[in-house]
Amino acid sequence: MSSTPAYIFGIDIGATKVALCIASTNCEILANTSVPQGSYEQVRAGMKAEGERILKELNLTPADIAACGICAPGPLDMENGIIRKSPNMVWGDTAICHDVQQMFGFSKVYLENDANAGVLVELYFGSAKGLKDVIYLTMSTGVGGGIIANGKLLTGKTGIAGELGHVILDVNGPLCGCGQLGCLEAYCGGKNVALRLQDKLRYRPNHAMYSLPGVAGKLENLNFQAVREGAKLGIPLAVEMWDEICFRLAQGIGIYMTTFNPEMIILGTAAYRARENGLDMLPTVMSYLPRFAWKEFRDACTVCITNLKDIGAMAGAASAIYGLGDPDKKTVWN
Repeated sequence: MSSTPAYIFGIDIGATKVALCIASTNCEILANTSVPQGSYEQVRAGMKAEGERILKELNLTPADIAACGICAPGPLDMENGIIRKSPNMVWGDTAICHDVQQMFGFSKVYLENDANAGVLVELYFGSAKGLKDVIYLTMSTGVGGGIIANGKLLTGKTGIAGELGHVILDVNGPLCGCGQLGCLEAYCGGKNVALRLQDKLRYRPNHAMYSLPGVAGKLENLNFQAVREGAKLGIPLAVEMWDEICFRLAQGIGIYMTTFNPEMIILGTAAYRARENGLDMLPTVMSYLPRFAWKEFRDACTVCITNLKDIGAMAGAASAIYGLGDPDKKTVWN
């Protein structure tokens, strides 16, 4: 990739919106916008209108764009640039790279899954600038991860490496949505935490957790955020569950340290929001970590919480920057 900054176009496809941005390869966001999720036809029309608007706003044409990066949740057909049907998406099995190239005429279009894009955002825009061995762990509805090893995105034989939420912590543990027992996601993923909390309180309508703001006495509102807020207030059940989340997260981080020997592990999403809302999970996680990783691994690695509030806004751009710098990265549009 040339050292002269170039323009790139980023698209981040999420469950509730599609974010678009124009950035430079020196990692400066120049314009951004979004369109709400809906049918594929609606989203495609919205992307075209908003994309053309921000290009015009910067006096650019598609010919000025060195590459477009698309970030999307899996499962993806990376070989053919297709988004397969995802449980959190209202559309799927779409040839997104072909359609975007036809829509705008970009010369290069790269596709990346959202977890891998997360670590790329940290590499170019966040805490991992200049580093070569980094792990990013997102904790949201589920738990995902992205791995940079010796400066390269680790994708594996079929492109699905980095499923860090599905390392097995206890073969007799709770059922995960993936069908396995005892995954890290089964302990720390937002959806699974909510289900466990609801199971514990289904027949206890007078429990203090029902009085939390945002719960309003409704079982279905007992979620990950309720555990966080209950722990802040010292409600014993919430304190116990929050402690287990931190313990299991430390267990997972220990496995990642021992396996990859990274120089940084970055916690995103739920960890960021917890700190933002007055409950920093990092001290508790770090207090458990010596049980799961040697001192040599811990001393070599900084564990931190992301400083980026909205990684999604930069995910497509980061995917484009990485694609331009990786001669082995396939560009798909035909």
